[in-house]
Amino acid sequence: MNTYLLDDWSTDQKPRNRVRRQYDDERVMSTLAVAAVCYFSVSGGPIGSESIFGAGGPAVGLLTLIVFPFVWCIPTALVTAELSTAFPENGTAILNRSFNLLHPHRSLAGGYTVWVYHAFGPFWAFQEGFWAWLSTAIDNALYPSLAVQCISKCVPTIATSWTPAAIWLAKVLVTCVFAVPNLLGVQLVGQGAMLLSLVVTLPFIVFTVWGFVVGGISHHNWSILTDVRLDPATGNLAVDWSLLLSTVFWNCNGFASVSTFAGEVVNPGTTFPRALALTLIAIVLTYTFPLAAGAMLDAPSWHLWHEGSFNDMAHSLGGGNIMLGFVTVATLASNWGQFSSDMFCASYQLTGMADMGLAPAVFSMRTAPPAHVPYASLALSFMVVVVLTAFDFTAVLVMGNVVSALSQVLLLAAAIQLRLRKPHLPRPYRVPGNAACMAAISVMPVVVLGYLISTTLNNVAAICVVVTTILMGLVYSWAMHLTPLRTTLPATKILS
Repeated sequence: MNTYLLDDWSTDQKPRNRVRRQYDDERVMSTLAVAAVCYFSVSGGPIGSESIFGAGGPAVGLLTLIVFPFVWCIPTALVTAELSTAFPENGTAILNRSFNLLHPHRSLAGGYTVWVYHAFGPFWAFQEGFWAWLSTAIDNALYPSLAVQCISKCVPTIATSWTPAAIWLAKVLVTCVFAVPNLLGVQLVGQGAMLLSLVVTLPFIVFTVWGFVVGGISHHNWSILTDVRLDPATGNLAVDWSLLLSTVFWNCNGFASVSTFAGEVVNPGTTFPRALALTLIAIVLTYTFPLAAGAMLDAPSWHLWHEGSFNDMAHSLGGGNIMLGFVTVATLASNWGQFSSDMFCASYQLTGMADMGLAPAVFSMRTAPPAHVPYASLALSFMVVVVLTAFDFTAVLVMGNVVSALSQVLLLAAAIQLRLRKPHLPRPYRVPGNAACMAAISVMPVVVLGYLISTTLNNVAAICVVVTTILMGLVYSWAMHLTPLRTTLPATKILS
C-alpha cells in the first residue's frame, strides 16, 4: 500500500500537468453548468431579496444593489477565479512524495480548504473548512422553509390550521425531495441547475415586464423608486442597516463555493472566469429589475415587504391566478436549485476535508463510479438541515451569515498569503498586480464582513452559534494534534 501526502507540491508544474491529464477525461461540467450551479449557490433568483427594499426603501435598495457588487461580488469572484484555476483538481490531488502515483479512483474535493492549507497549514485549513461547511449547511435550512411558506400562499390552511410539528414535517418532506438530485451524481446536479435556472428566470421576466407596464406606464409610479424609509414620528432616515446588509450579503454570497468541485470542471482555466462573469451579470439583473417592478406595483407597498412578498405582488397583478402560479413555480424551482447547489458544495467540501485527513475518514466514502456520490457527507449535511428547519427564518439567516463571514475573512487572507508564499504558482487566471493589489481588493470585503459581524452579534443565538463553532473547531484540532504552528498533517492522519 502506498502512502500519500498533501505535500508542498503545487509549484511544480510537471506533476500537476500529469494529474490534470488523468482527470481531464472525467471532467463533465461546462461553463453553463458551472455558471448555473454558481448562480444557485449565490442567488437563485429574486426570492428572499424583498427585505433589501423593505429595510431601507427602493432608493437605498437600488443604490445598495449597484454598489455591493463592486465592494463584495467582484473582489470575491476574482479571488475565486484565480485560486480555483490554480488548484483545479477539486482543490488538489493527494500524491506520493515522488509524484508518480495518483490515488486510484479518488477525485478530491476541498476548494478553499486547500487554499488555506497551502497558505497557513492544516490547523487553519480545518477551521476554514469547518466554518464554510457549517455555514453552507445552515444556509441550506432556509430553502425548505421558504418552499413551505410559498406553498402556504396557495394553500392557506397550512399557515392557519397546521401545528408547528406538522409544518416541520412538511419542511422535512420538502428537504427529502430537494435532496434527490444530489444522490444521482455530479452531472445531474449541473444539468438540473441549468434547467431550474430557466424555470426561475422566465416567470420573473414576465413579472418584471408586466410590473413595469402596470406600475410605471399605467399608474405612473416611477417616483416610488426614489422613496427611502423614514421614521414616521421624526421624518429622519430610518434604514435598518443590519437587516439590509444581512439580506444583501445572503443574496450575493457564495462565489467561492464553486471551488469545491473544481475537479469536475472542463478546462477550468477558462471555464471558471467565464462562468463567474456570467453569474455576476445574472445576479445584478435578477435583483434590480424585479424589485423595481414590484415597488412600482405598490401592492403591497414596499414598507410591508418581507421574504415571500413576491407571491403577494404576483397575486395583485390580476389575470386570475396565472401570475401567482408562475411565480410560485419559479419560487419552488429557485428554492430547489439553491438547496441542491448548496448541498452539492457542502458535501464535496466535507468529503475533501476527509480526503485531506482533516475530517474523519468516513466522510471520504463515495458510491461506485461514475456517480461518485459522497453519501456520508450528504447524510450529515442533510441531518443538520432537518434540525435547523425547526428554527425561525431570520435566526437561521443571521447564524449562517456570521459563520460564513468568519470563513470569508480567512479565505481572503489566504489569497494574499499565497501571493507572498507562492508567487510562481501557476495561475491560468490571475488577478492583475502583485500581493499588494490582492490586499487592496480585499479591503472592502473585509470591511463588509467586519460590519456584518458587529451588527449581528447583538443576537444571542448568533453569539451562541459563533462561540460554539469556534470551540468545536479548537477541540477537534486539539484532538487531531493540529496547532497553528504545524505546517503539515500529523503522520498518523495521512491517508494510505
